[in-house]
Amino acid sequence: MAKQKLLLRADGNNLIGFGHVYRLLALADLLTKNYYLVFALYRSSDFIEVEIRKYCDEVLILPGKLPFKTADEITASDEIDFDLNDLLSGNEIVVLDGYYFGTRYQQAIKRKGCKLVCIDDQAVNFFYADAVINHAPGIDENIYKTAPYTKLFTGLDYAILRQPFFMPFPQTCKITSDVFISLGGSDYFQITINLVRFLKHIDQFRTLHIMCSSSFPEEMMRELLLISEQSDHIKLYQNLTATEIVVLMDRCTYAFVSASTVLLEAYARGLTCFTGFYVNNQLFIYNGFLNENRAAGLGNLKELKAGIIQQALSKIGLTQTSKKVMLSKRNLQHIFQQFNMGSN
Repeated sequence: MAKQKLLLRADGNNLIGFGHVYRLLALADLLTKNYYLVFALYRSSDFIEVEIRKYCDEVLILPGKLPFKTADEITASDEIDFDLNDLLSGNEIVVLDGYYFGTRYQQAIKRKGCKLVCIDDQAVNFFYADAVINHAPGIDENIYKTAPYTKLFTGLDYAILRQPFFMPFPQTCKITSDVFISLGGSDYFQITINLVRFLKHIDQFRTLHIMCSSSFPEEMMRELLLISEQSDHIKLYQNLTATEIVVLMDRCTYAFVSASTVLLEAYARGLTCFTGFYVNNQLFIYNGFLNENRAAGLGNLKELKAGIIQQALSKIGLTQTSKKVMLSKRNLQHIFQQFNMGSN
């Protein structure tokens, strides 16, 4: 029997980042054995299209382009016109991840007869999806406005991570004072270099392992390269696979990360996490992790100061690591198993 088609729809660029795209690729990684995966997006950076082809059977470049804005600037009036009409027959499962896919866009997919899943982290729109996934912990589901048939799946039980992050921990875990640092694929606020300037003077930490991106501002990248050349305890990384990131994380004890999917990844690998936000769509994850005592908070990363880091370090004993919590991918897979081939 032919695999059911699952169409993934998201966009990314240097301004809005690539978080939506990577989150759907993590989902694709979990579902690849059971579905024919198609990724639809507007023209993006060449490297992201190459990355998508690693996970999906087909990539569709849609005509036109989005009126890209940051997450904090988007309003309901920015919803885009439905652009999948000619791609859907009605038997597909469609997964949306992004802020431009509002109520009209969702209704158009449902009128085609497709099953619809929305990945969400803001709870702003009225949802017509069959399923809404928000993997932030501690969500009050009453804030969601949905159709009567919509099912909500919230919390870390539905963490959308790539396969390697679910791997068992190494039998021997060496305790180090190394730090994993990742603040997003574009970092247009240049938070990474600001953080490194502070952390390199903290004796408690040995080696800083910094995730970089070709989308980083050139000025910041030049300074990071200069700092790394001057110190054996500052290492830069780029274009790592998920497995390579897991190996790197497993060498570290601490993580300084944005309150996004990378926080869930670091938590899943048992790191003691320090986290902050720089756009409002990160607040659900940020507040959830702090309220459940799973991470130490740094607040708004655009306003980060040395004193804030020192205050967070003083609370290290209060934070929990997830060595005791093996996250499971089975719950995510179960969501899609309920959508049978050809159902309406």
